[in-house]
Amino acid sequence: MTAESNSANHPNDGEDTIVTACGYLTAQADLEREAAEVLSGKFDECTYDKGYVHQPLYACLTCTRPPAQYSQLPVTDGAKEPTAPAGMCYACSIECHAGHNVVELFTKRHFRCDCGTKRLRPQLPGDKDRGCCQLKRLRSALAEMENTHNVYNHNFWGFYCRCDQFYDPDSESGMMIQCLVCNDWFHDKCIGKVPDEERYDDYICRECVDKHSVLHSINSSQAIYGIVTDGQVIRLETSED
Repeated sequence: MTAESNSANHPNDGEDTIVTACGYLTAQADLEREAAEVLSGKFDECTYDKGYVHQPLYACLTCTRPPAQYSQLPVTDGAKEPTAPAGMCYACSIECHAGHNVVELFTKRHFRCDCGTKRLRPQLPGDKDRGCCQLKRLRSALAEMENTHNVYNHNFWGFYCRCDQFYDPDSESGMMIQCLVCNDWFHDKCIGKVPDEERYDDYICRECVDKHSVLHSINSSQAIYGIVTDGQVIRLETSED
């Protein structure tokens, strides 16, 4: 069916839109370029061999088991022991964990994909490789290895902010801001006083400011506690300090 005949059979109040094959292919190429900017690398290529890199990460709550405080299901007496948290690249979330309960962790620095390592053994139907990543080379050799430089926090169970709440994109209201240092995300209401976005470059949470004394010692008369603007950390007491 051509675009013209389809428009005739389904009239609308506005102007008919005819999409050519060339226009469709151009639009698809634009979408692929946009996706490549957000999700670096090939979709069918694990990032493991790139080492510890800044990348979008995902966690699988099917292949890992959170401790009781982070479990979204009732904990029973027969429940299995919790596992260590783990993260994976975008390609592994699609190829090795399709149909699983996968949560998006957004971008994190200096992280190597855990899929197929000791921390994260994919549970695949009819998997002859016994939990090996489907994209990595020398898959069986990774089974007892760990990425010792990876850093984990409650994000890997789907929890964020100092209020330690599970992130549900369908019910979440307000804005969340990522800390430049620890990469955790915080609700604007939990941060306190937040300036307009054009007035600051990055946010550093108060926990990181307190942890790193070099940041804690910087004084400024400008806007907000833990906010970076013009390359300087600035601080102001809020109701939560």
